[in-house]
Amino acid sequence: MTTITLGRFRFASDARGLAAALALLLGAGLTGEASGRQEAPVPVEPAELTRREDLVGKLVVVDDRIKFFQHHPKVGFDELYLKRTPLAVRLPEELRPESPPRNPAVVVQGRLTREGTRLHLDATSLSLQPADVERFDKAVAALPARDFAQRRSWVQWASKRARDFGDKELARRAGAVEVEALQIQADAQRVTVDAPGEWLNLAQDGRKRGVAEPEPSALAHRAFRSMLAAANSPAGLESLKTEVERFFPASAQPLAAGGADVASWRDRYAQDPAGSYRAATPEVRTSMDRELWADVVERSLELQVVQDVQSALRVVDRAGDLVPDRPQLAARLIGQVRERAAANLPSLRLAEVKTIGALLSDRAKDPDGAIELYRDWLKAQRDRLRDTDAEGPVALAGQYEELLRDSEQSRQLLERAWKIAPGSAEVTEAFKLRGYRLAGDEWVKDAPAQASAQPTSPPVEGDQGLRGKTPPEVRAVLGVEPTSRTIIATKGRVILQWIFLETRQRRYVNFLYVPGSSTPRVASDFVLPIESF
Repeated sequence: MTTITLGRFRFASDARGLAAALALLLGAGLTGEASGRQEAPVPVEPAELTRREDLVGKLVVVDDRIKFFQHHPKVGFDELYLKRTPLAVRLPEELRPESPPRNPAVVVQGRLTREGTRLHLDATSLSLQPADVERFDKAVAALPARDFAQRRSWVQWASKRARDFGDKELARRAGAVEVEALQIQADAQRVTVDAPGEWLNLAQDGRKRGVAEPEPSALAHRAFRSMLAAANSPAGLESLKTEVERFFPASAQPLAAGGADVASWRDRYAQDPAGSYRAATPEVRTSMDRELWADVVERSLELQVVQDVQSALRVVDRAGDLVPDRPQLAARLIGQVRERAAANLPSLRLAEVKTIGALLSDRAKDPDGAIELYRDWLKAQRDRLRDTDAEGPVALAGQYEELLRDSEQSRQLLERAWKIAPGSAEVTEAFKLRGYRLAGDEWVKDAPAQASAQPTSPPVEGDQGLRGKTPPEVRAVLGVEPTSRTIIATKGRVILQWIFLETRQRRYVNFLYVPGSSTPRVASDFVLPIESF
């Protein structure tokens, strides 16, 4: 084993011996014979020797590779030249070798001196070193298993020398130890308060420092998966989506058809995201990035439809736009809304019921499911009516007509309201709007009157002819403008009444406009003879 000679001290050239020698160099300020003068040598990069005037006259330590030993007749090998500085290192007699050593590197301590215009480094000690890769490996092997900080220090040393000397093998070994240091540091932080946040910071820092992939990305997956498991709000998930996109920009774009299938990796990935990511092929990793982003989006949409039913239509449409590669997501979201509705049916508002009905009929293509929902909700509302409440049945009558177009249930509810509050102006108005008149103590519906021989508008298509149509659609069907328009607002319901005055009759088209409706639609359409007024 090669020994290190520092004055009268000798050290082994392994990692521990080197550390002890450097400590002595830095702490004791040795010259050729370990003088008692306490001057700490200054560690200097070789290239700095010719650039820093402040170093002249000072004791320095230089770590470099050997270029060659210069031999002079009658003197011997009295000069040493290094690879990263043009200065000659002048060797005193006691440091001159009999023949050039085969060691490729050396640590030189000496005093930088100027003679005229020339600089020299007068050596006081030499420490011959093995090849950089061997030296690096021995130093790392001597470190404690969990010491990531010292590993990173050695990586910095090896990375710089690899760049300076174009040493690909040293660069490869430095990269491998850098990955190892990152993994050790990440494992050391698993018990911290915000371990996922620290993992993500490490992943981001590793990527900035050029740590070889897939390690930074694997660590990011570990962080993001932990964050996703803990996320419980749409706002938090939206922030997480942004972070995923920032780290994996391509993850927001669907993969081309025929991309790598990650199905066989899912169980393993669920148990160990980072380890699975490291072991996967580049193509599978790309799919894992997309799966991560899509899972964050899916969870966000799920929370949105649970917390805000009225936004469910928009959310379901977003699912199709954001993750077209998950065609079943929209159906699952609708199913979740439906389950929530079933569990909270009596407490749902009309606008929420209409939103869920639109999801079922328009998005899920299940109109029967929408009708069933409407029927169950209306029954729940009917069961909650109080025996003394005359206003509730009137409002519910309009909802039966709007949701189910059920004029019979509407009539029964109005009759119930009339029995509770006979003579009520509100109930009277509700009956008249539907084409009823009071005959004694009962409300009866007039038969549609026959149109005049020369009607001013097309004949009525029947009581159901215009049901559900919007004002523009009614105008298109009838081909004429109404003679007058009236707006009636009561109990949160807005009724727009169009009256068409003809020769012997008036035609009444009533549009219902309730909160949550995007546009009014025809709730009833009837005619009454003019003689009845």
